[in-house]
Amino acid sequence: MDKLSGQCFICPMLESMHYTISQKVAEIFDLYTELHHIRISLFSPDGSLIYPDAVNRPNCEHCRLLRDTLGMDSKCRELDHQMMQVAFERKDLITYTCHAGMQEVTAPILVNEELAGYVMLGQFRSETAPAESPYSNDWKTAQNSDDLQQAYEQTAIFPEAKIETLLSMFRHLLEFIVGGQLIHHKDYDLIQPVIDRIQEQPERELHLAEASKLVGRSGSTVSRVFKKVTGRSFKQYQVKYRLELAAGQLKAKPNSPVAEIAMAAGYDDALYFSRVFRKQFNCSPSEYRLSVE
Repeated sequence: MDKLSGQCFICPMLESMHYTISQKVAEIFDLYTELHHIRISLFSPDGSLIYPDAVNRPNCEHCRLLRDTLGMDSKCRELDHQMMQVAFERKDLITYTCHAGMQEVTAPILVNEELAGYVMLGQFRSETAPAESPYSNDWKTAQNSDDLQQAYEQTAIFPEAKIETLLSMFRHLLEFIVGGQLIHHKDYDLIQPVIDRIQEQPERELHLAEASKLVGRSGSTVSRVFKKVTGRSFKQYQVKYRLELAAGQLKAKPNSPVAEIAMAAGYDDALYFSRVFRKQFNCSPSEYRLSVE
C-alpha cells in the first residue's frame, strides 16, 4: 500500500467531514482532462468547488459566456446541485444534458458509505446534439455577435460509442480512487501502520495490545478509530483481510493444500480455518475453490 502521509493535502471544504485527498487524485483528473479535453471538478458534500480553481482550469468558453455575460451562473449552479442530490440518492454516477445543451456527469464519492463529496465531468456534446446553442439567438440579440455559437462549436464533441467508453473509464477511475485509499478518512493516518502490519505479515495474528504499541495509542483508541474509518472492528478487519487473502490463494494456487493456504493466512488449525471461512463465504474452502475454477 502506498504511504500517503507525505503525498496528501487537506481540502479545507472537506475538513469538517474529516477526509484527506491524495495529490494523486488531482494528477489523475488533470491527465483525464488533458487527454479528453473535458474538465473534471471535485466538490465538497455541500456542493462547494474544491478543485480545480476557476483560474487554473476555467469552464469551457461557451459556459463562461453564459455564466458571466448572460448572467446564468445561479441557474447553472442550481442545476448542478440538483443533479448532485439525484446522484447521491441513487448512489451512482448519472449523466444529463444541461439547459445549455452540454452533457455533464456527476457522481457521489462514498467512503465507507459516508458522503465525502462529488465529482463532476463536463462539459461536452454528443454528435446527436443540436448544431446550434440553445441560447444563440438570445446572445445575438443582446451582444450582436456570433461569439456564443462559435464557442459552442468549439466544445468537445464525441460519438455516442466514445461517450460510453469515456464514462466507463471515468467510473473505473472513481473506483480506483476510493478503493485505493486516495480519498480516505483523516484518522486513517493514525491506523495506517497497523493496517500495513496486518497486510505485510498476515500469517502473524496481530493482537490489540501490539497494535496499540505500534501507534502509541490506547487499545480503546485503536478500536474506536478502526470502527470509524473502516466500518469494522479491529478484529473484524483483520479476520476479513486474512480470509480474503486465503480466498485469493485458493484461486491462484489450485494445487496447494488447504492447510498450507490456511497457514499462510495465519490459521494453524485447518479445521478452525474452514469454520471461519464458511462463516465468511457461506461455503467451505474446497467448495469455494471449485466454484471459481
